[in-house]
Amino acid sequence: MLSRRSPLGLLALAGALGLAACSTKPPRLYGTVLQPVRLAPPLTAIDQNGASFSLTGERGRVVALYFGFTHCKDICPQTLAKLGAARAKSGLASRVAIVFASVDPVRDTPAALRAFFARVGVSAIGITGTRAQMKAIWSGYGVDVQATRTDVGHSSFVYFIGPRGNLRIVGGDLSIAQLAADMRGLAR
Repeated sequence: MLSRRSPLGLLALAGALGLAACSTKPPRLYGTVLQPVRLAPPLTAIDQNGASFSLTGERGRVVALYFGFTHCKDICPQTLAKLGAARAKSGLASRVAIVFASVDPVRDTPAALRAFFARVGVSAIGITGTRAQMKAIWSGYGVDVQATRTDVGHSSFVYFIGPRGNLRIVGGDLSIAQLAADMRGLAR
């Protein structure tokens, strides 16, 4: 029991209260924090193994969602590799899922997604489907897709979905350390 007259007791109590106050401080997030908090748009498709995938199946984990295509020569593989490095740096590999949603569903078959992940060296969930299915997903996330004969122009953001399924952060050109910090912050 602490005595009212004990300066050490009061100091210990003040220190404990100070630590408790610090632990409730919200984490510093680097991406654009979305307000108000709302559920992420639904996302159902097939994964790189041909199995059914639903975003609701990832509840309890942080999801880093990126839209891209397997025939991309630079930005898509670089972003995927960056997300893989950030997940490793976060120290939360089992609590963070990287989901790569195709903007080129005609060419991005499950086999193409598997080969792409092997080439980039990142463990991720790749999703694809019919053009109509994917178009509904793109629309839900505000992804603009402009396909030409040789390329697919698209919005290039990383969407972070928290463990409760809420769309929390949209990240642009963030560093690996910043992406890792956002992953840790959302996992709290």
